[in-house]
Amino acid sequence: MMLFENARLIDPASGRDEFGALRVRDGLIEEIGPDLVAHDDEQVIDVKGAVLAPALIDMRCTADPASTGARGVDAAARAAAAGGVATLVLSPESGGGFRTPEDIAAVNAAALTSAVRLYAAGLCVSSPEDMAEIGLMLRAGALYLGDGGQPVSDTRLARRVLAYAGGFDAWVSLRPEDHGLSRGTLATESDLSMRLGLPSRPAQSEAMALKRDASLAALTGARLIFDRVTTREALDAVRGARSDGLEVAVTVPVSHLSFNEMDTGGLDPRYRLEPPLRSENDRQALIDALSEGRIDAVVSDHIALTNESKAHPFPEAAPGSATLEALLPVLCGLAEEGRMSLAEALRPVTSGPADILGLEQGRLEEGAPADLVAFDPRAPFVYGRGALQCRAPSAFSGRRLFGRTLITVAEGAIIHQLEDE
Repeated sequence: MMLFENARLIDPASGRDEFGALRVRDGLIEEIGPDLVAHDDEQVIDVKGAVLAPALIDMRCTADPASTGARGVDAAARAAAAGGVATLVLSPESGGGFRTPEDIAAVNAAALTSAVRLYAAGLCVSSPEDMAEIGLMLRAGALYLGDGGQPVSDTRLARRVLAYAGGFDAWVSLRPEDHGLSRGTLATESDLSMRLGLPSRPAQSEAMALKRDASLAALTGARLIFDRVTTREALDAVRGARSDGLEVAVTVPVSHLSFNEMDTGGLDPRYRLEPPLRSENDRQALIDALSEGRIDAVVSDHIALTNESKAHPFPEAAPGSATLEALLPVLCGLAEEGRMSLAEALRPVTSGPADILGLEQGRLEEGAPADLVAFDPRAPFVYGRGALQCRAPSAFSGRRLFGRTLITVAEGAIIHQLEDE
């Protein structure tokens, strides 16, 4: 048993934001109230006014279940716990791609010894011409299906995938990007990309593909996740899909809430990302949509690349960034700037993804799983200095952020506690 006291309790699902205490018993939240009395047999944790909220749920992290190194699941779990994340969903392309029920079973096996809750998303296509074993992967426990960041350019195949997955009432996550416009590009089309000589794609490429996918969702009745939306035009297209009554969800990558295309101006390979960084206008549109509740989930899109894979000129560097330990601080920073309340900032990493995926965690209520994070939302730090679990290349290296994770709890057990620095 544990009793957290002197906590600012924030629950985005209910709107709770008040000071009080919370009791944990047998992996569940047993009691919440302003004046809970400690029992003789329980551990009392005084968080001294820090926020106590549902632990974060990350819908998209790339890690390899077969690896024991920096790109492995254990390393990702440690970084997640240090960042206040207690639920990780491995991306469909993790470990070379989850294409079979055996791949999903391997993740389920890894979850048995993982500090965090671990799930997998399966690939919806096994090749540019064929569907993957969708039904078998769903039965094995895949939380959703996705294209693995490789847009399904064959419209007939995309329709088949959505129609078949719809028969299982499953979510399908598609990265909206026109294949013909985006293939072989490194940047978003702008005056800057032209000056730098980088192959680029227009921002409209995202909206064009999103509209196609929305039309297919209307045709098939499928539940569709627009994966890592990054442009204003695409967000406008989402409005249209929702006004048509389609069951759609939107995710955005945390990096695109923090950086814009100007960060690529020095051709620093840390900012070689996919999707590429967009204009400041697009970044502001994402933040506005987040504050208005139009974003269902913010994802880390974490991948622990080697230093060697980034030690190349910008066009040759591998795309991606370590971001798990920046997810909570970026959202705290937006609240600190007054762009939204802390509860609004936390919703797309707690109850938002929980509602999409049908998970019980992600909320502070009696009887809910005791997945919790205690953090100081105003504590400043420089990413990469001091305690950091993942030392892989990150776009956030050297960036001043707000919000330090103090304690992370999963299933009623402490899986991370910040040491005094």
